[in-house]
Amino acid sequence: MLDNEEYAHGRRRSVDVGGLALALGNQALGHGWGGWEEVQQGETRYAELLSQMYTQTQTTVDPRNMNLSPIQIPPETRLRLIGALDGWHFEPHKLPEEEVLYCAYILFESLFRRAGMHYETGVALVDISIFLQHLRLLYCGQNSYHNFQHALDVLQACHAFLCAAGVIPPADVLCGDEGPWEPDRRGRTDRLAFELSNMDLFALFIAAIGHDVGHPGLTNLFMKNANAPLSTVFDGKSALEHMHYTILIHAMRQHGLGALLDKPKVGQSFRKSLAGIVLATDMGVHFEFMKNFALLADGRDFPLDYKRLLFCQAIIKCADISNPSRPPGVSHYWANALMAEWTSQASLEKHLHLPPSVQLSSNPLGQVQGQIFFIDTFAKPLMDITARVIPEMQRFADQCTTNLISWQKERARLTGPRDQDDVSPSDFPPPSPRPPQDFLASFPLTLPTFALGYPDNSHALPWQPPSPFHPSFDSEGQRVDTSPPDSPAPSVSSGSFVLASPSSSSFRTISGVNKNDAATAMRAAYQVGVRKKRSFYNRYSWTSDLSPVASSPNLVVAAIPKATVLVADTVGTVLVGSKAGNETPTAVGTVQ
Repeated sequence: MLDNEEYAHGRRRSVDVGGLALALGNQALGHGWGGWEEVQQGETRYAELLSQMYTQTQTTVDPRNMNLSPIQIPPETRLRLIGALDGWHFEPHKLPEEEVLYCAYILFESLFRRAGMHYETGVALVDISIFLQHLRLLYCGQNSYHNFQHALDVLQACHAFLCAAGVIPPADVLCGDEGPWEPDRRGRTDRLAFELSNMDLFALFIAAIGHDVGHPGLTNLFMKNANAPLSTVFDGKSALEHMHYTILIHAMRQHGLGALLDKPKVGQSFRKSLAGIVLATDMGVHFEFMKNFALLADGRDFPLDYKRLLFCQAIIKCADISNPSRPPGVSHYWANALMAEWTSQASLEKHLHLPPSVQLSSNPLGQVQGQIFFIDTFAKPLMDITARVIPEMQRFADQCTTNLISWQKERARLTGPRDQDDVSPSDFPPPSPRPPQDFLASFPLTLPTFALGYPDNSHALPWQPPSPFHPSFDSEGQRVDTSPPDSPAPSVSSGSFVLASPSSSSFRTISGVNKNDAATAMRAAYQVGVRKKRSFYNRYSWTSDLSPVASSPNLVVAAIPKATVLVADTVGTVLVGSKAGNETPTAVGTVQ
């Protein structure tokens, strides 16, 4: 949401500049952007950060040399997957890699049966087909939880919630005639769900499948503790979510979806909605969201655009943490997968001598209590309040309550007298952690600089190419490292985050351009691009040209506007407070 001041200036506030000031490591000298004129070291570091962000993102999403062709699904497989997608006992982790991709495409196909979807978005399904294949390669296959299977799980949950609300067709609509599908509003005309436009629904689907793209398998708190460049740029606030949105936008531009992003008015609104949905998945803003969504559920009269945004944010948040509302077997799998990822992070923190940021428990009782706490504190309240706005979601909230009771019974069993032979799957230890060098396949700016072969490389990770597969788990939650023989190894050209070895100079130069030259060029752009304006923080804001920039052989010059766009275009709508009275709650980081 744009506040009055931003409307007056006709442009957004962009990245919170306090975060960018911290990225310069100015040792709390009090220099904001306006003070950098006197801090040459700060200017250089800022230039390097922007250049690295631009270079790494462009490298990541570069689709050249990829063999991407439209998805072709065998008829028998198609029918089987359609049936699975319309059920709630959905288990993408049990599907072959190609069928995970097929499922994502089928869900977009069914969405595009909604009347007017193709016309209003201007997007062709063949472009979505290529985009999904590219996006899958941008997810880290080594993550046990934040991988493309999780992305599909979230997309399918969004599909299930919206189908229950009656605003999109089920997947089996693809088995009938090819005519457009219209929602049945009879008896439900006053529901907020029917106020959603086709653009809202498309933004929600794109956000669902791309909300964790490029995820390193590490948390925002890890990056903050490690002073990772991405975290320092955003002052430790939703750094991962900004990265996901950035990569998602750049990937969309590669595959015929850029025209939608650049449509006058429509494109601006779509980007703002997409950013707001993706950034809402940061659990760091969960309680602020809950406060504002509760106001909506209680009947607060917000502007329609704001209500629709809150609705979409509620859907993706419920989907993102939908595992506790899945059937028990499915729910337990995802709990084990997340535990495995946290175990790997804890191992890396120990290796790098960082403070622990995730709480692990080696005993079954602690693991069960963790599940109870999460459901009781986050998942169940969210499901319950969403069911107030979308009554058809009550059955999902009920399943969440059932699972909570199941975990509570397990806690009672573990705390009561037990026979020696009384062993349940939760008694088994978590899978072994990933070796530290595996994280070198992550997006570079999510890792601490000392681990990437920078001048202080005392803790540099030994580099080796990453494994190309998604780890799976057996019924006891043990990691099974079996790679499908037809899984191609990701490479730089295919969009993976493979780094150069620590001895490489790739992080000291920008595509062969001396970093001092790049810094000089960036400082020049800074001098003409920073303007003073009144704001709550009384700071400076970066002015960037958001129009598409043609490629240029001069990489330094070409990087300047795009680098600023990279940071500016990552900023989305996240609710951070509420004004008095009936005014719309304040939002920061709005994308135009």
